[in-house]
Amino acid sequence: MREKQLKESLKNGEIGSQYLLVGDEPILIDRALKTISDALHVEESFDVDRFVLPEVAIEDIVAKLYLIPLLSKRRLLIVKNLEDIHGRDLDEFAQIINRNKSANCLVMTYGLKKDSKYHKDSDKKPTALFSAAQYVDCRPERSEIKQWIRATVKRDKLNLDDVMMDYLEEEFSNDITGLKNEFEKIKNYLHEAGVMDKDKIRDLAKGLCNFDKKQAAAAFLDGRSSALRIFEELQPYLASNAMMVDSLTREILRRARGKGNTMQARKTTLQAILRQLIAIDRKIKTSSLFIRLSMELFFLHNAGAFKNGASYGR
Repeated sequence: MREKQLKESLKNGEIGSQYLLVGDEPILIDRALKTISDALHVEESFDVDRFVLPEVAIEDIVAKLYLIPLLSKRRLLIVKNLEDIHGRDLDEFAQIINRNKSANCLVMTYGLKKDSKYHKDSDKKPTALFSAAQYVDCRPERSEIKQWIRATVKRDKLNLDDVMMDYLEEEFSNDITGLKNEFEKIKNYLHEAGVMDKDKIRDLAKGLCNFDKKQAAAAFLDGRSSALRIFEELQPYLASNAMMVDSLTREILRRARGKGNTMQARKTTLQAILRQLIAIDRKIKTSSLFIRLSMELFFLHNAGAFKNGASYGR
């Protein structure tokens, strides 16, 4: 069943004794888990047991299956990460669970790899093994993603037009976690910018599409004075300045390998730039407090090294 069907059955008072939540999005699995928990009205402090495999022995889980609830009608047992146990251990656990006649509610989660080809057969094994459990497919549906995007935009009063929302739907059609992170970036951007006009929406779209770091690298190697400004505008989107170091290095290598030896900067200049990038990369790895300052100084000091199209040849 899908999550919508799960909600309907729980709403009608049809609460099973075993559930198997399968999907590639932890957010959706946790949401389905909360739906079951809310329907049980279970007392969290006394009548909920949580187990994360393989950190806990299967024997410890089995020992709790028949434990009588203290303040609730039924106990809730949550077993996460079935995908992390394999072979005989998983088979034996499934056999025990299939024989379970407890009145308590057992909810198990099985995380899939985020790969559409892998999905074709990957969920058959857990559903076949845990035949006594009700299977809940927690993978996102395209229509649900569209509704979620528009509801989030409306709820948070974000100034995003249909083009931007269509982009988000297309780009994150199978990645709810990534979509959630992008909305956090949008909110942070709006908080810093205050308002959002058409130009800023275009800039934001570039950031979300992951184009700006390449644009900053290209501006740097072209010797454009806008390189530092582009880098500063990119800051809200960078999880780490390591992304900028990587983009600069890749662009230097790409041009150096281009047809006709397009990277014709002086050897000593290029070596000095690469040494600075290596030094910045070390600071990033050691969590230095001066990473952003180092990057700004790097852009200021070196952008002129490629003026007059030196990186494209003379």
